[in-house]
Amino acid sequence: MKDFSLSDVRLFTKAAQLGGLTPAAEVLKVPKASASRQLQRLEATVGHLLLHRGAARFALTEEGREFLAAAQHALTILDDVMLNLSSDGGAVSGRLRVAVPHYYGRELLMKHLPAFMAAYPRLEVAIETGASRADLQRHCADMADVVIRCGRDDGEAQVLRPLAMEPLMLCAAPAYLVRHAPVAGLQDLAAHRFLTTEADGGKREVSLATAEKTHRVRVESVFQSDDPEMVLRLALSGRGIALLPQSLARPQVDSAMLVQVLPSLALKPHDIYLGYLPARRNTPKIRTFVDYFLDVFRAS
Repeated sequence: MKDFSLSDVRLFTKAAQLGGLTPAAEVLKVPKASASRQLQRLEATVGHLLLHRGAARFALTEEGREFLAAAQHALTILDDVMLNLSSDGGAVSGRLRVAVPHYYGRELLMKHLPAFMAAYPRLEVAIETGASRADLQRHCADMADVVIRCGRDDGEAQVLRPLAMEPLMLCAAPAYLVRHAPVAGLQDLAAHRFLTTEADGGKREVSLATAEKTHRVRVESVFQSDDPEMVLRLALSGRGIALLPQSLARPQVDSAMLVQVLPSLALKPHDIYLGYLPARRNTPKIRTFVDYFLDVFRAS
């Protein structure tokens, strides 16, 4: 295997980021002629054309896209290590990107983020929010350092650490319940519209998990959204029975804007996970964030 020049790899990633060799050369303070030679040398080492380039076209080849993902990953790890080794007193520093759904970002992070930032003032924290799991997977592919998410999938490449459990509640607006058949048991849900953040059921089927089993119930219709606040708004407008995080639904139930449905049904809480890539588990900024928030939630 041929050895790579780190400066060649860094030039390539910067050119891909900025959309051209010229801006990349300017940022890295490399003569444009040298930049072209560096890219050619890297392509010769890799054995593939990495960039289409010309007067009207500058784009990654298929091999270039594959190489870019690995190059960004490697450079991020090296930069983190060098930054940590060069910092005085062992202070954790650098930029930490955290991807989290909108709702859980506010409910889970904001209570503890000010204290974390005060404890590590040299660490720059960037929070990137998205409503869906697809958003979070994209963030992780784009090199987010840490992902906070609800649920897990078997076979994923991320390390997922249990962070918290979110109790769930079935509820509906009083006006909706007045217009529809009473709900005394799970079987009575069949005549109702359902609003849920779950995305694994069929078009007219919902899953309600308890400690004993998962109940799959055929209902009149199902609305699904990854955003629990959208589900809440639809519930408040009388559009159906909603399955919501208790922290979001409880204030509405206490104010009589919503009514709890089947209160004796002990629903299994959602598991909230903190995730990161295995190869980066010992990166100081990631280890510091993970350890801090795991300790905070264990103590709460």
